[in-house]
Amino acid sequence: SASQKETKVLSEVLREMKEENKLLKQKNASMIRKQENYECEINRLNKALLDVLKKQHSAALGTPSEKGDRSSLEDMRTQLEVLKQQVQIYEEDFKKERSDRERLNEEKEALQKINERLQAQLNKLSSQTKDLPLQSEMPSYPPPLFLSPCVNYGSCGLVLHYQDPRVHPVSCRAHEQQQHAPDYQRYVPDQFPPDVEHKANGKTTAVQSIF
Repeated sequence: SASQKETKVLSEVLREMKEENKLLKQKNASMIRKQENYECEINRLNKALLDVLKKQHSAALGTPSEKGDRSSLEDMRTQLEVLKQQVQIYEEDFKKERSDRERLNEEKEALQKINERLQAQLNKLSSQTKDLPLQSEMPSYPPPLFLSPCVNYGSCGLVLHYQDPRVHPVSCRAHEQQQHAPDYQRYVPDQFPPDVEHKANGKTTAVQSIF
């Protein structure tokens, strides 16, 4: 029936939604772990950057007259630039991951609403299907048409004889036996039917002599 087909379609859509929701949860958990790693790395880089700035500040306060001090200062500046670039990259990745996580949360909420709506429709259709009466699986045919045992078709004079199937077979056989049973009735020679005697026209005596 139509309700059963609709129930089957809704069940399939609901199963796909649950599977997609499960994948989104896994992806969201992975993004949360990445965010935690990014935060730890950003904190580590910020700390390293502060250490370099402190060293650079203390070197600027002194009198770097020696060649080794100048080389150390250049190294610290190079390291500082590298750390700044790393911090910027991690901040951009962090912002992108946070935006993706927010989008996934919105999609998850939308899927949950769809899931609830489909579940409600599925429950409603299931209850309606249970209330439907059970229909027989056997096909229904119109009642057989029984003709009269003797049918006369108009004025053409054609008479057709049909055996009525509603009559019990024993009755039919008995009727046939009565129709085909030989006639064992004997006529007494002197008791012919009147019409025979009339047609014989005085020949009754000859017939009697034969018997």
